[in-house]
Order: sequence, then C-alpha cells, then structure tokens
Amino acid sequence: MSNSTTKNNKLFIYFIAFYILSYYTLIIFFKSYDAILLIGGTILQIVAPLVAGVMLIKQFYRKSIGSIRYFWLLSSLASFSYAIGMAIFRYNFAYSVQYTSLSDLFWYVAIFLFLIALISVMAITKNTSKTIQYIFDIIIVMVVFVSITWYYVIEPIISSALEIGLMYTIVYASYPIGILMVLFALLSLFYSSENVLPKKTFILIILGFFLLLVSNLYYLYLTINNLYEQGSFIDPLWPFAMLLFGLASLYNHEDFKVKGKPNIRIVRKSGEIFDFLTLKLILPYLCVLTIFTFMIFQGVLEINSIVIGSIASTLLIIVRQILTLIQNSELLYETKELNRELEMKVQHRTKELFEKNQQLEESMEKVGYIAYHDSLTGLTNRRYFEKVVKNEIEAAKRVNSKLAIMFIDLDRFKFINDTLGHHIGDLLLISVANKLKSIVGEPNVVSRQGGDEFMILLKNTTQEETEQLAEDIIQELQSPILINGNELFITSSIGISLYPEHGILVDSLIKRADTSMYSAKEQGKNRYQTFNVKMDDHVTMKVNLENGLRKAIEMNELSVVYQPKLELGTGKVVGLEALLRWRNSHFGNVSPSTFIPIAEDTGLITKLGDWVLREACLQIKRWINEGIQDIKVSVNVSTIQFMQKDFIEKVSSILKEISLDPEYLELEITESSTLDMDIAIHKLKRLKQLGIMISIDDFGSGYSSLSHIKNLPIDILKIDKSFIDDIENDKSNAAIVSTILSLARNLDLVVIAEGVENERQYQFLQEKGCDQIQGYFISKPLSVDGVRPFIESMYQQSI
Repeated sequence: MSNSTTKNNKLFIYFIAFYILSYYTLIIFFKSYDAILLIGGTILQIVAPLVAGVMLIKQFYRKSIGSIRYFWLLSSLASFSYAIGMAIFRYNFAYSVQYTSLSDLFWYVAIFLFLIALISVMAITKNTSKTIQYIFDIIIVMVVFVSITWYYVIEPIISSALEIGLMYTIVYASYPIGILMVLFALLSLFYSSENVLPKKTFILIILGFFLLLVSNLYYLYLTINNLYEQGSFIDPLWPFAMLLFGLASLYNHEDFKVKGKPNIRIVRKSGEIFDFLTLKLILPYLCVLTIFTFMIFQGVLEINSIVIGSIASTLLIIVRQILTLIQNSELLYETKELNRELEMKVQHRTKELFEKNQQLEESMEKVGYIAYHDSLTGLTNRRYFEKVVKNEIEAAKRVNSKLAIMFIDLDRFKFINDTLGHHIGDLLLISVANKLKSIVGEPNVVSRQGGDEFMILLKNTTQEETEQLAEDIIQELQSPILINGNELFITSSIGISLYPEHGILVDSLIKRADTSMYSAKEQGKNRYQTFNVKMDDHVTMKVNLENGLRKAIEMNELSVVYQPKLELGTGKVVGLEALLRWRNSHFGNVSPSTFIPIAEDTGLITKLGDWVLREACLQIKRWINEGIQDIKVSVNVSTIQFMQKDFIEKVSSILKEISLDPEYLELEITESSTLDMDIAIHKLKRLKQLGIMISIDDFGSGYSSLSHIKNLPIDILKIDKSFIDDIENDKSNAAIVSTILSLARNLDLVVIAEGVENERQYQFLQEKGCDQIQGYFISKPLSVDGVRPFIESMYQQSI
C-alpha cells in the first residue's frame, strides 16, 4: 500500500472516532433538548450510510478490478437504501408513527443487496457448482441458527409482546435474522480458499455487520418492551457500522489483484487435523448435528422451530450431497477434458517444433543469400564474386580458357546522389543493375561492389568479345534513364583485365581492372580501357600526387594566378579570374587538369576551394589599398563546394573577416551545380543578397539550356571554350555562339567568351556584340606582380 493510501486510511479512522465521539456528546449533554437531539441524531444517522455509499461506489469506478467491481456497486446501493430507510424511520419517529413503514422495506432491500453482492464475489471464480454449494451452506447454517435462536430468544420475546402487534414484532425480528445470514455468508467466504478480497476489508465488513446485529437485537428488545427512547446509547452503533463499511473500501487498495480463479495450493501442515477449508466443508454437518442434539436433550416432541429446523436442514443436506455428486461428476469430466487438451497441446507443440525447424532451415538459406547478395539491387556481392572468380580460374586452368573481369564505375553518380537525394540514387543503381544483367546474360556474373561500382565476370571469352561488350554497356548506359518521371543522364567508365595475361590471382585481376577503370576516367570518362603494364606506374604516381596534394597547403606549394577579362566595348580590363596553381617539390609544376580531378575524387577540392577564395579576397583588398579600383575578381566554385550546407556562411565569414565589399567578388559556378533547381535558386539568392556577382561557367558543355538558366538569379554567362575553338571556320559553332549572345542579351545577362586565342575569334565576337572576352589572345594568367603593369598598359591602349 502506498504512503498516500495509508495517510487516507488514518484520516478516515480519525473521522470515525470524531464522528462517534460527537454523537455520544450529543446524547450525553443534550439529553433534555428533544429538538436538538432529534435533529442532530437524524443528521448523524443519515450522513454515515451516505458517506459509506459514496466511498463504496468509488471502488466501482476507480480502483476495483474485473468482476469484483460489482460487489462494490451492490454494496454502495445497499448503503444508499439503508440511508433512505433510516431517513423514513427518523421521520416516523419524529411524528410518533408507531406502525411498520417503508423504512423496513428499504432495510430489507439493503440486506438483500448485501447478500447478492457476496454471491457475486463467489461467482468471480466462474464455478457455478461451487457458488450453489456456497449458497446451500449459508442456508443450512442459517436454518439451524435461526431455529435455535427463534426457540430460545425470539419466540419468548414475541410471546410477551402481543400487545404491540405480532406482525410488527415479526418484521423487526426478521431484520436481525437477515443480518445473521449476511454475517455467516461473510464468515464462510472469509474462510474459503478463494482469495477475492483483502483480509482487512473482510474483517472490517464482518465487524460492521456484527455491530448491526448487536444493535438491532438490543433495539428489538427495547422496542417490544416499550423501553426505547430517543438518545439511546445504541443509536451511534448503526452509523458506526456503516462507517466501518466505508473504511473497508479504503483497504481494497490497487496492489491487490484479482485474477479470476486463483491458483492456490492448499498444504496441510504435519500433525494438523483441522484447517479453514476442513471447517468450511464440515460446518453444515456440524450444524445439523447441533440441532439434533438440542432435540435429544430438550426432549422436544411437539412441532416447533427446533423440529422444523431439523427437518429443513436434513433435506438441505441431502440436496447438497446430490449437488456434491454432480460437482464430482463435473470434476471428472473436466479431468478428461484437461487430458484431451494436454494431448492436443503436445500435438500442437510437436507441430510447432517441426515448423520452427523448417523456419530455421529457411532462415539459414536467407542468411546464406544475404551473405552473398547485395540488399539493394539483388546482385551478388564482392564476397560471392571473388569466390566465383577463384573457382573459375581453377576451371580455366584445366581447359586452358580465358576469363575477363570488368570494373564499372558510374560517372557523376556522386553528384546525382548528393543533389537529388539517396532515394533517387538508389533507384538509379537498381535500374543500372537491371540493364547490366540484361546485357551480360548467363552464364556470366554481374556483381555490385558497393556505392556506384559494379564488376562483371565473363567466362570463356576473348579480349575482342570483352571490349565489344564494354562498348555495348557504355552505349546503353549513356541513354537517358527515367526515374520518377525525370530523365537522368549518366555515363560509365569501364576497366578490363584478362586471365591469364594480366594476372592469375583473384586480387591482382580485380586490382588491375580497377586501375584500368581509373585510366578510362582520366582520359575523359564514358569509355573503356584494357589494362597494360604502364598503368601500374601511373597508379603509383597518382597515389604520390594525392599524398602530396594533401600536404600542399601546409608546405606552401600552392599559389593563385589571375587571367584578365577584357571589355570589348571600351578595351579596358574589367575583371580577373583567379586560377589555382601547384608547384610540387618532387613533380614540379603539376597541371590543374591533373590535380583537380584527384582533388574532386578525394574530397580535397573543398579545402582547396576555400583556400583559393580566401587568398583571392585578400589580394583584392591589397589592390584596393594600392589604388586599383573597379576590378572584379572571379573565383571558381566546384559543385561539391557549392553544395556544402555551410557554403554561404563561409563566404560571408571571409568577406567580414577581410572587410571586403562583396561587389568586388564574382563566383563562377558550373551548370551541374544547378541540377537541383530548388537548392540552387535558394543559395544563389542568398549570395545575391550579400551583393556578390554570379556567373555560369562553361555554359553549353553541360545539360542546361537558356530556358533553364532564365530561372536562376545570375548575372553572367561564360561561353565554353569548345564553342570558341575554330569559330572562324566552323559554321555550327558560329551559329551556336550567335544564338547564345542574342538570347542572353534578351535576358539582360553579360556574356563572356573564354578561350579566345586569335584575331579572327576576337573580331567575330566583337561584331556579334559579345560583352567580354578572356584567353591567351588577351593575356595568359598573370602572377600577382604582373597584374598591375598589364592593367596600366591596357588602359593606355584604350585611351
């Protein structure tokens, strides 16, 4: 029981003590004041059963569990019925009504409800035969007790009370008999093996009914002998009994659980002859023996209550015995049913074990499948692939056949995955896997290695057949792939190694196919490359370059050069493009076309891009301080760098740190950075809000169009060098450039042509109205020291 529950119980006990003390104070000190005694006594008599009723019904609504709730409901109704009867009784007493009134009816209803409540408690066990036997035990005991009590107590009282009316006396005499029935029912239930209510609750209810019995017997005696008067010392006993019922409900705390039929094993101690269960079983027989003993010793021969009770109890014992036989028959049937259920459970358990065995075998098969297959595409994984290659190498040795391994990597997959999300990336991988299986066919093996890498084992093949299949795969994968209603463009780079020419071990064949694939990427992607021995040296150099690039910033090996931008209308230098250069202590000057792809593949491009941005901003600030005005510097931003979540914050932080006006800075982004329009527009708008100019670099080389570009908040288009090359001779390139210039003008965009290398290109662009140009025709990239003299010389030429 919780601390709060214990506190409530103590408070109510104090309330009962105060209540009874107040009642006796009223009786003692206001004995001579009839009106006060009548009003005070009436209130106290009615309030007690009402309080008890409210407390009992709370158990029905709040705390009680299962079917036991109805015991509290019936008990509360009995208390309310008792209160109504008491109210009517006090009214009759006040107006000297000396005949049986409705109060008796409500009191009998209360007794009846209490009996039904007790029977409902017994019924919780769901055992009908036990409940009937329980009722018969109560009746037998009560017949005997009432017979003896009637003979020795009630009948003499009635005989001497004929002057107040026989019916009136019988009515009042039957009320304590009813209380006796409830009392014996409680005792029988208390001593039963069915633990349905807490022990303290039982004891308080029994004590309450015992007080009711004593007070009613004494009241009967006083009433029959015209001795009862208002303010009798028995008056507080009735409300005291009702308050005990209310207190009993408080001990029905929530920790006590009723679970239908309790599984209680009765163990008799060594040497113990009687226990509560034995007493319960023999009690009816003891009662019958008792009444016959009275008959013998009293020499009763005439028909009276003793004789009637003896006959009735004997008949009831016979009926009870019949019911016991029926109960035994039911127990036998239940035993058979239990045996049958046990057999069924054994069969069911055997079936379950068999099914679990099957499930275990299926699980083992699934585990085997999972161990050798990719969960996303359903293709075999690297573990399975290596195992199969090893077995096929052994088979190829025996028959002197060739094998081929293809290592396939999807170009630009990381960008699609990062920009469109992993869900789209997964769907793309599934689509590619299905295409590969369809192209390769049986008995060859297609496997996913992880990420966007796949491997293919071709059995009993030649180099020519392998290279033709690689070409077919490249052609198939460069076709647009439809994912969720969107066309995605992707290409592939394929490396090929052959057994036994390029190795006889699994690891070496896979490694050399991987090396060949990287060689294909370096040659421009979307192609295949068969392994040759020179590639090993190339891979070694690439690894060394990567290691050197990681240390380039710390070793102070990086620098920035600036290529001028010329405004065709004025002939003035209006801008510079910042370009990264790397001079390594071992390899010397490393071309950007060599180290930039390595930086992009390894993720170093972000670190390098941040470094170039800071260096360019610092240099702009120096030039402004030196008096060089109206020169904007553009910095290239890689797609990976642009897609960083904190890219805008980095740019803003550098500008604030250096105290540089954003109007001097221009950021060049690639078309691929705008593939996800929503993200691109959001970031570009934020850059524009900072005051930074935005240009699209290498326009026309990607997947964008002017209809795509018009939705972006940009300022400048840079026409890709591939369109400027041979523009003076290639009519197609000339037409494309003319169209771009015309449409860009309509969109109020500045156009810069990059890669201008001769006079004829310069003249063409000037005639077509191009805004700015840059390239070797104007100037190669300049060091910091060469920028100022060049700007001044170009200014002098424009005057």
